[in-house]
Amino acid sequence: MDPVFIWETDSTKRTLADVEGAARFLLERWPAPIDTDLHRAARQAALDAMNGVIFVADFRAAFVAAAEEAGILA
Repeated sequence: MDPVFIWETDSTKRTLADVEGAARFLLERWPAPIDTDLHRAARQAALDAMNGVIFVADFRAAFVAAAEEAGILA
């Protein structure tokens, strides 16, 4: 996956470069609110990408949209 750069904290930038790591971030470290349509779509896209149902690039696009909505896209 092409890297996605996000702000983990106000001063800490994190690079996510694989579906598994990005999925783990979605589930364990995502800032509130976590129940938006874009966040749910990114979680589903992560599962679909790991199962080969969609392309990794499609998951990345869903993740970027959710990160942008959450204000953490660097």
